[in-house]
Amino acid sequence: MSLTPEQKQFFDDNGYLPYSRVLSDDEIQALRQRSEDIAAGRLTHVPSTYIQFEEQFRDGKETVEPRIDMIRKMVYLCYHDDLFEAVAKKTEIVDVIEGLLSPNIKLYTDQLMMKPRFNGTVTDWHQDSVAWPMFAPQNHVSCWVALDDATVENGCMTVIPGSHKWGPITREYKDRFLAQPHLAEPVPVELKAGHCMFHHGLNFHRTEANTTPNRRRGLALHYLDAETSYLGIVDESHRGQVEGTPRKGNTPFMHIRGKEFPGRV
Repeated sequence: MSLTPEQKQFFDDNGYLPYSRVLSDDEIQALRQRSEDIAAGRLTHVPSTYIQFEEQFRDGKETVEPRIDMIRKMVYLCYHDDLFEAVAKKTEIVDVIEGLLSPNIKLYTDQLMMKPRFNGTVTDWHQDSVAWPMFAPQNHVSCWVALDDATVENGCMTVIPGSHKWGPITREYKDRFLAQPHLAEPVPVELKAGHCMFHHGLNFHRTEANTTPNRRRGLALHYLDAETSYLGIVDESHRGQVEGTPRKGNTPFMHIRGKEFPGRV
């Protein structure tokens, strides 16, 4: 489904776009079950390196059951798991990415943000692209797909409309930037399970804690124009990558649609 002119203009003006349903009930249930099986260790095809616990559980002194309620996020699922890869390649999502970004599309990475019930912590204001300075230009578009209902109470995404227009703001200047009186008021984006939103990589966003009994899993899919230059990472090891994974060193990013370009991502 292509974007309407009004939707495209909204994204250009605000740096985000609440969108419609992109997952069926069966797909939602299958992805929930798959995330639970990976989290519990019943499936082991995703390297443990890519499973990050909430900070309070990282030293192993405190635990809760089930294990999924201790996990902050799981990454690179699309490179290891067929169900998650299929979501990244869904026509309903990729058509919108093409309309917002480029007809030539690569996937950088994915993050299943777990925001576990009772234990999900705050993710403070940030721009995704600032964390990825190894790409030029910094022009990512992300799709955030709700696997559970995302509400204000359990930590849905909150955005600052129009903040993407100010370019990358380095961390040491972030607080000064956010204090500027000309910025728009933050807007929470609640989503029903199976629905999604899109946001520019330079849009400031955050999520609150989840102290409710309701899980709030959201799959963040981060897309690049295939003509983007990859500048490399000085120290690949800090990314927790292990031998044999698709993102080791300079191996290609996942091709989603359109042309590929020599020497680019």
